[in-house]
Amino acid sequence: MKTRFLCLAAAIFADVFFSVTPFCAFAQEAENPAGEVISGNIILSEDGKTVTGTVDKDIATVQIPKGVKAIGAKAFYHCEKLRSVEIPEGVVQIDDWAFSYCRSLAEVKLPSSLKKIGAGAFSWCTALFFIEFPESLASIGGNAFYSCQTLESVNMPRHVTKILTGTFYGCVKLENINFSPLLEEIESAAFVNCAIKSLKFPPALSLIGESAFYHCPSLEKISVPASVTKIGAKAFAHCQSLSLAEWSANARIKQIDADVFSKSPVYYTLNLPSSVKLVNFVPLETEQKEEPAAQEEQKAEEDKESVSDNAE
Repeated sequence: MKTRFLCLAAAIFADVFFSVTPFCAFAQEAENPAGEVISGNIILSEDGKTVTGTVDKDIATVQIPKGVKAIGAKAFYHCEKLRSVEIPEGVVQIDDWAFSYCRSLAEVKLPSSLKKIGAGAFSWCTALFFIEFPESLASIGGNAFYSCQTLESVNMPRHVTKILTGTFYGCVKLENINFSPLLEEIESAAFVNCAIKSLKFPPALSLIGESAFYHCPSLEKISVPASVTKIGAKAFAHCQSLSLAEWSANARIKQIDADVFSKSPVYYTLNLPSSVKLVNFVPLETEQKEEPAAQEEQKAEEDKESVSDNAE
């Protein structure tokens, strides 16, 4: 009888043990999904070459291990307490939105091996006041530094020949920008609402995109090289301090729409080379006559709506 009881107990124990073991294994696998490796407080790809995320969104400091080649998309997205990051030599790219919304991140030292910064990579890093680009860097994605509201100065590396859409949009304290001498294009809305005071563009520049420097309230002077062939709509519009635009006598651009400088003081004093045609220009006296008429028309429309509302 005693022997049978012991055998039964052993059978029950074995049954419970072996039914629990797979459950524990499953739980462990859920915490460490196949193909991922946890190193300290960060998650790496299976080969250890890409940072894919973090185990703690409240992380304050990060030390990327040696051997890593890339910081993956959204790896530290919304880590709002992250203050400092150590990125070792060997990292060649920072992917899209990798550090987006890291609102406490104040300074980043980039390795000399870095070649690419992805779209939105440091967007909304509102405490980021300084970043130094290595000369190896060849590509910066659109919106990469969108709304970095304390960033003050930028030296663009030599091999970045295009500044893409929205790259420094809303960097309200960005006062100094040194362009690469090889820069060819500045795309739309690249520097909207920045604190830049003066712009001297490099001799290789051909395109200044739509709204590229829209509402830069401190901008006082621009110098446009002969190489520029196109300036997009409202590129320098609503720049309240812009009173001087310098042009090359050998300008390649054939036509400029006055709308490029709308609501900027320089609109009325462009002094374009004789070879450049200005279109859609509205003289000051015409604008002054049109404004009261437009106001009266608007008032009449409002009165009409008011009468209609009362009738109802």
